[in-house]
Formats: sequence, C-alpha cells, structure tokens
Amino acid sequence: MATIQVKWLAAGAAVVALALLLGARHRHQPPPPVTTEAEAAATAAPAPDAGAPADDAGPPAPAGPPRFAEVLDVSTFQKGNIHTHTNLSDGDHPPPDVYLWYRDRGYNFLAITDHNQVTDPARYRLLERAKRFVMIPGEEVTMRGAGKQVHVNALCTTHTIGAKTFDTQQEALRWAVREVAAQGGVALVNHPNWDWALTAADLPAARGAQLLEIASGHPYVHTLGDETHLSHEAIWDVALGSGLDFAGVAVDDAHIYGPHASEKSARPGRAWIQVFAPEPTQKAICDALGRGRLYASTGVTLKRIAVTEDRYAVYPLDAAAEVEFVGQGGRVLQHGKAGADGAARYQLVGGEGYVRARVTAADGKHAWTQPSRLAP
Repeated sequence: MATIQVKWLAAGAAVVALALLLGARHRHQPPPPVTTEAEAAATAAPAPDAGAPADDAGPPAPAGPPRFAEVLDVSTFQKGNIHTHTNLSDGDHPPPDVYLWYRDRGYNFLAITDHNQVTDPARYRLLERAKRFVMIPGEEVTMRGAGKQVHVNALCTTHTIGAKTFDTQQEALRWAVREVAAQGGVALVNHPNWDWALTAADLPAARGAQLLEIASGHPYVHTLGDETHLSHEAIWDVALGSGLDFAGVAVDDAHIYGPHASEKSARPGRAWIQVFAPEPTQKAICDALGRGRLYASTGVTLKRIAVTEDRYAVYPLDAAAEVEFVGQGGRVLQHGKAGADGAARYQLVGGEGYVRARVTAADGKHAWTQPSRLAP
C-alpha cells in the first residue's frame, strides 16, 4: 500500500511540473496579432454581386418592436431643378432666359449646371424674387472614365472644378465627389445609364455624394434601362441595399427651351424635386439638398410626408394615385390608394431594411420619397 501511494505521489508531482512548464511557456508567448478593420474587410467573405438586386428577404429583424431610425413630418416644399443647361455650354438659350423660364412657371429655385463651368447666380441676381425664387450655383463636372462619360453635378459650390479623364469610372466618381466636398458643396451622381457608363457596382466609389439621379427628362439617358441594364430606380435600390445613402432625385437635364422643342428634345418641365424648406433661400435649399430632405417627381404632387416611430404615410394630392411602399431590394411591401383622410400608410412589421414610397398617377407620372431606414 505504501508503494502505491509513493507511485501516485510521484505521478502527481509530474503532472504539476508539466502544468507549471506549460503555464510558463504560455506566459512568454507573444499576444495574438490585432486585426485592423481594413485587414478584416480584406479577408472577409466577398460581398454579393453589386449589380444584382439585394435579397428580397431583407435584413434580420431587430430585437423588440420594429421602428424607424428617424421620424419626419413635412408639408412645406420648395420646387426646383438641379440639372439644366444654357448656351454657355450645350443649351440653346442664355442664362437669363433659362432662369425666367423656371421662375415664371412657379419654380422656387434653379441650379444652372453647364459643363465644366460654374454659373455665378450673383450675375443675374436681379432675376430673383424674395421668398419666391432663388438661384443656386452649379456645374456639371464632365469626365471620362474608361472611355465612358461620367458626370457629377457640383451644387452649392463656389468655383469651377472642370473636366478630367480617368482609367476607370470609379476613379472619376471618387475624384469628382472629393472635389465637390472640398468646396463644401453637394454632389449629384448624374444619369448612370447615359452612355451605359455606370452600374450599381461602380457607385460605392461615389460614397460621400448626397444625391443620385433616378429619373430624368432627357430622352436619351435610358432612365428605364433595357433588357440588359437596370433602371435608374433599380440601381438606386441596389445602392441602398449595400449601405449607401443617396437621396433619389428627378431632373430635367434640359437643353432646348424654344417653341421648336419637341417630345424628343431635352426640354424643361418634365422632372423636378420638392425640397423640405420653409422658404426658398440659398442656404435653406443647399442645406436640404445636402441632407437629402426632398422628394422627386415627374408630375405627382404630395401634400405631406409623415414618418412616425412605426408607420410611413404619404398624402398625394391626387386621391386616385396608386401608392406602393417599397423595401430593400425594390420589394413592393404594400400597394393601394389613399384612405378617406387622404393618406396611404404602411405599418412596419420588421425586416424591411428601409421603406420608401412610389406614387403613380393614371397618366404614368410618378413621385418618389426617400427611404427611411429601420433602427438597428
């Protein structure tokens, strides 16, 4: 019995010695390397194809009742156009004529965006009307990337950025957005399908731009896409699904103003935005543009937009208009007409990712509101 106890004591001492040795080695090993966010992103699984619509299932629902990250209630709007041309570039009328065309038709603001030059509104200030019509500085930064036309509007800037040529479309977008930001301006990514220049996969390079064209009055920019290209609205949904926060805008991109303008001409009055501002001042308009506080239209008027903690409501002027509530990936969540109180409402159920509204009149004209994201 004593012999067995000695053997067990010896074995126990050996185990303790081994543990002490391993502990010493562990204490002297270097700590594991720290992985930076950039290294983690580089080694992470590849993202889904950015050229395809996001998964209809949407993101997982958050814990607790679903709610919107921000609330909103707006019923005062200022109508304007932020993409138009004069004979200082490729339009057919001088700036005073173009300003007057919009002012005299009830617009509250206009940005002339001639190619690679800023039109200074101060030169035409006498055409403004206090509390009725204001002019916003603008320029269409007209670049080429990989042989394609890549255009970004610089709004609320002070001096010309100008043209440049790049090896890729992404380089062009990145440079232009950076140049606009350097002046404290608002960047608008123009007509992705013009020259079939941009796809949804290119748009992450434009991160930092506040606005994206989703509808254009120009007849040759392929707003609706084709059999092999997404529409501008679908490109917008892909961008939103990937975490980008562009506000969708509608623009004229007008060039032809005289009586000779035909349906096939790039004429004015086809598409516009309504910004959320109490009055048309340059500061108020530029602030609203920079924050994406607006809705886009090709002819539909909204009286009010109200987003509460868990409900999204729009009030179209035309009670017969069809209202579709759209979620991540372009998925139609609900459709119908406004109720007796003039509102069409969507109640959150969770998993939508974001909610926006598309309102369609009987004549095919539309209005689009901005997406409201769900709180995490």
